[in-house]
Amino acid sequence: MRPRIVGETDLLEQLLEAFADLGFDGTSVRALCRHLGVSHNLVHQRYQSKDAAWFAAVDHGFGRLTSSLDEPIDSAEPFQTMRTIMLRFMDATIEQPALARIIQQEAAHPGPRFDYMFDKYISGVQLRVNEAVGTVQEAGLIRPGPVTTVWFFAVIWGLGGLAANQKLAGEVGREGEDPFEATRLAVEIFLDGLRPPRPSA
Repeated sequence: MRPRIVGETDLLEQLLEAFADLGFDGTSVRALCRHLGVSHNLVHQRYQSKDAAWFAAVDHGFGRLTSSLDEPIDSAEPFQTMRTIMLRFMDATIEQPALARIIQQEAAHPGPRFDYMFDKYISGVQLRVNEAVGTVQEAGLIRPGPVTTVWFFAVIWGLGGLAANQKLAGEVGREGEDPFEATRLAVEIFLDGLRPPRPSA
């Protein structure tokens, strides 16, 4: 049987999912091809190495994510900027959960691959959040403290985990609950928690 022909975009999408499923260290080029059901020479012919295949797949995934995050935000209000970035990240993660899973894998054991993602893609988004947080903190609209650090970990692991696992989210909720709606609720709960506590009576 002749090996199936896979276009570049489809192959990158499948590689992204394969690396999310198998992990970088837990696989080889041959295992990737077996996982994808393609000729064992295909990935090597296109990318020459497992490292090159990983970087190409991650660049492809972030290309889709950043195109969404980089769209202009209508509101200039910093709190709304934070909400919009979070919602866009959630929507993009629901559409492409493999990238969030790879970010989580690599962040758990930081090294050159996580440094690459952070320096090239993540830090720019985090800088926008840091600026928005600084503005609303100075105005007294959210509580003081290391909010930017909390935001990063909450979005990548907490909210990102919910968005990247919509099937599980649908199973753990009550019957009839919409996992997509749960992502919206999670964003609002997080943002509500940032508001300064009300003075005690």
